[in-house]
Amino acid sequence: MKKNLIRTTLAIAGGLALVVTEGVRAQGSEELLLFSRQNFGLSTARSAGMGGAFTSLGADAATMSINPAGIAMYGSGEVSISPGLRISGRASDYSGPGGNVSGRMNNTKANVGSFSMVYAGDHFAVGFGMNRLADFNGRSRATGYGERFSIGDMFVEQLYGVPVSSIGSSETDLYHAFFTYPPAMWGAIMGYQTALLDPVSGSDPQAYTMAGTIQNGTLLYPEWTRRTSGAINEYTISGGYNFKDILYLGATLGIQDIYYNRYDTYSEVASAGNIGLESMSYNQNLRLSGAGVNIKVGATVRPLPWLRIGVAYHSPTWINMSDEYDADMLVYDTRYQKPGYSDTPIWRQEYNMRTPSRLLAGISATIGTVGIVSVDYERTWYQHMKYTSDSYRDINTGIEETYAPSDVIRAGVEFQPVRSLFVRAGYGYSSSVYKASEFKKYGEYQQFSGGIGYRNRVVSVDLAYVYGTANQMPYKPFDYTAEDGYTVATDGTIYTKDKNHNVILTVAFKF
Repeated sequence: MKKNLIRTTLAIAGGLALVVTEGVRAQGSEELLLFSRQNFGLSTARSAGMGGAFTSLGADAATMSINPAGIAMYGSGEVSISPGLRISGRASDYSGPGGNVSGRMNNTKANVGSFSMVYAGDHFAVGFGMNRLADFNGRSRATGYGERFSIGDMFVEQLYGVPVSSIGSSETDLYHAFFTYPPAMWGAIMGYQTALLDPVSGSDPQAYTMAGTIQNGTLLYPEWTRRTSGAINEYTISGGYNFKDILYLGATLGIQDIYYNRYDTYSEVASAGNIGLESMSYNQNLRLSGAGVNIKVGATVRPLPWLRIGVAYHSPTWINMSDEYDADMLVYDTRYQKPGYSDTPIWRQEYNMRTPSRLLAGISATIGTVGIVSVDYERTWYQHMKYTSDSYRDINTGIEETYAPSDVIRAGVEFQPVRSLFVRAGYGYSSSVYKASEFKKYGEYQQFSGGIGYRNRVVSVDLAYVYGTANQMPYKPFDYTAEDGYTVATDGTIYTKDKNHNVILTVAFKF
């Protein structure tokens, strides 16, 4: 047991996933990473069908967010829109004392991947557009069997030394305790208010126990569910200049709209015959929204009529973020006729963050009138992600120790079997963002894509399918170590794998 200590392993919003090892427990870094990873193969059907390998290509709305030099390749004005359908599947394996239990949940969501308006002159082009750079919609569930610890045991440790008088509630002041203590303590406070744990009479410092709630030999059956929604949409203002069809230069001002919602439920059911706890559920709702700005510059050179070489630099995105968090808990106990219930006020905060910069390079070759082959390389320095608000600066050291640069390879081909008809295929791979060698298999992703298109002088219609997979960093629903080294954690660890399907349709009209 220990005096009241709020560890950095407890997420500041009281519900962020707690990963397995100390090396990746930097408070709040998971969110910063979430908003820093971007997929350039989700916006238009042509770019998606070619794996997003568009650093050296152009005349497509996606280039405004990849290499703005590509806007200078438009030969005429164009208006385009790209509606899409995303089916996200998330498989969660709960590895615990009852064995490995697998569960899978799917989520289907329609979206608009991009839209654009471009005006092209003799040697220049300007445009406005929107590209979807990330999609957060998904659902997952993980179930365990025969657990040794309850989340209430963690609450017992957290509340050691906390006076009973400071964490109760009354009809006239329901939320006094929550305004007294930070959100990392709110779960423990609700545990006391719902009678999940009891104070130890006469203890000094004040101690708490679950001895009356869970009997010796009782087994617990936990379940963890998560629903996420949201996206990163980037609105672009771009301009480019064409020097004699040999050198193309461009720049983009990117304005990002970020929103992310996560609803987590952790529940426990006690084995039959237990006197006390019958079941409990702990709901946590996190809502984030923000806006960011960045600058992209790029150049593409065409040394030979059939060869293009492109480079682009993406500045960090400077983001102002707002958070809202609230939670509630419901406990059924055989000792009481009515269930125990408690909820929290809404906790709000604002802060600033900075995502990493990117460097992209690409090369493409035209094969006569048959088609195009394109390959891209991207380098992103995730260890340079930062919180720029003063109250968060201590987190940045953990970010530098946890994350490493990531390399991305994209490749795509486009063939024209008959006039006006195009067939495409693509592949993308991103290496892990984690520094430690034992975590290199987590945080990486792959995607495979294909598509077809029809084009004439007035209209173009493109259709693409993208399949992506990613292994996420494993985590425990709760994990707490006291000052004296005593650890309270779920016996099981959750391993999550994402498998996402995206269908994108792009319709464009030239003028």
